[in-house]
Amino acid sequence: MTHAQRFLLPAAVLLLVTALAYFPALSGGFLFDDYSNIVHREQIHAEQLDADSLLAAASAYGGLLGRPLATISLAIDHSIWALDPFGYKLTNLLIHLANVLLVFALVRRLLPERPENTLAALMPPAAVALAWAIHPLQVSTVAYVVQRMEMMALAFVLLGLLAYLRGRRLQMAGGNGWPWVAGAFAIAAIGLLCKETAALFPAYTLALELTLLRFAATDARAGSRIRMGYVVFVTAALLAFFFVLVPAYVAPEVYAIRDYGPGERLLTQLRVLPTYLSWIVLPQPASYLFYYDHLQASRSLLDPLTTLFGGLLLAALAALAWASRHRVPLLSLGLMWFFVSHALSSNVVPLEQVFEHRNYFAILGIVLAIASLVLRMPAGRIHWLRPATVGVVLAGLLVLTLIRSATWGDPLHLAMSLVARNPDSSRASMDLGEQFMIRANNDSSSRFYALAESEFERGSRVPNASPMPEQGLIVLAATAGQPAKPEWWDRIVSKLKNRAIGPQELGMITGMLSMRQQGVEFDDARFAEAYLVLVDRMDMPPGQYYAFADHALTLLGDESLATGLYQAAIDHGDAEFASAVVQALLDAGHRDIARAVADHAANTGLAVIELPPETGR
Repeated sequence: MTHAQRFLLPAAVLLLVTALAYFPALSGGFLFDDYSNIVHREQIHAEQLDADSLLAAASAYGGLLGRPLATISLAIDHSIWALDPFGYKLTNLLIHLANVLLVFALVRRLLPERPENTLAALMPPAAVALAWAIHPLQVSTVAYVVQRMEMMALAFVLLGLLAYLRGRRLQMAGGNGWPWVAGAFAIAAIGLLCKETAALFPAYTLALELTLLRFAATDARAGSRIRMGYVVFVTAALLAFFFVLVPAYVAPEVYAIRDYGPGERLLTQLRVLPTYLSWIVLPQPASYLFYYDHLQASRSLLDPLTTLFGGLLLAALAALAWASRHRVPLLSLGLMWFFVSHALSSNVVPLEQVFEHRNYFAILGIVLAIASLVLRMPAGRIHWLRPATVGVVLAGLLVLTLIRSATWGDPLHLAMSLVARNPDSSRASMDLGEQFMIRANNDSSSRFYALAESEFERGSRVPNASPMPEQGLIVLAATAGQPAKPEWWDRIVSKLKNRAIGPQELGMITGMLSMRQQGVEFDDARFAEAYLVLVDRMDMPPGQYYAFADHALTLLGDESLATGLYQAAIDHGDAEFASAVVQALLDAGHRDIARAVADHAANTGLAVIELPPETGR
């Protein structure tokens, strides 16, 4: 058997078992952020693959980088599958399978080399790769469509790590490895076009140097350049953190979308990271809640006390990683990779406190750390005991993942299980209510209608509930031709006034606006009362003010309110946008409003917009 054939056999087994583990999840539906990123993001709704549709998809996110490779992949899926989630989930699984092979290849180069070049020598790296691939925590990445951004970014990081190891080992053997090293960083940089987590690549390679590679090179000058390169990198990273990242994200207005501040977020991560560790080391699907909107932020090291204990545990693990970097380098590397993988998401950036998919690569770090300890254990007289134990663990992971995949493959079953595990999550309640609403099929006499209304009412009253369950109640009634209770609108407005306003609340209102434009009828005056709270409390893109203004004008019939909103829209836009607004109003026959908007643009110094002379007089 050739070397290639020896590699192909375990690789084929890895692919087969991994595909089996996630296949039941392919029948599931879209979930949570899938709606805002896929279902409701028209830029990726490509009907055919041409330059215009791909360009629209590439710019779907906007911003400096915008994750264009990921959004283009979603557009390709849409051109094939429209909005059938099966196809998107299948693509996710294929990306995960590609990453499995990359992890297998990477781990082969990380584990201690065995003198014999046999199929048995491939079993340890294959076991590590399989444990990473079929860990039940991965279901909420692989089966959660929008997280292909994380998976695609990691694919380029893994390719970069393979290239980096190749180049560095060439240098250690006396060869010229610089092209490989430079290429590694170029490959990883492509991952930034999928998700920003690829920016952690230099920290992953620094961990390799601190543990396995130790800045070694046959040419002493090459070793010195590598050390100096990382000194520059660490210095630049620290300067960027303290003088760019921290000032940009600790401002009060940035955290206005959260009910906690940057200090409280960092404190909370002292509890979150140990939770992640427990999920990886002791996988229990019952503890995977998916939604963690019930989690209360830490207010101090002692409030709650688990904050202090979590901090002590993390400090001990960090100390262990540093102390063991020479004696047990693989243990140290695994722990370092775990910490590095959370360096962005567990920082001052005002993200959600907890998400399971943030462990997609972190799982490999912990599995490597455990593998390093297992490999150091003496085989003893019972030579089959260690491989048998590993086999039992892998079989257990497979069973747990199959069970969780089957749950994810049934939207109603998933929604019911998430509510059962976490009844204090208004998001989980919203999902379950929506599943009942779908099955009610706009029939107020259906038992599912009553179940949906009951679940939305329950979810609206859980601690710190968002206004989304009230939205569900209003839409449920509207689609079934029933009147909405005034108290539902009262609770929406009250929550919008008194809770932190963030993307979830904005998405709720824009979703209702979209449904209203599609013909779903509800109280326009009360709806305007709700979105005016957002106008008062948060800054939005100019197009959002324009959309509200359009509602006020065409559906509410309030020209005064519409004029103010159009003016707010151009206040948040540029001269070109202001001209487009004026022209759109002229085209729709609203000359007086167009003139008021043009005068406002001139008075604020934004633009001088000349209206064409009136005709027909």
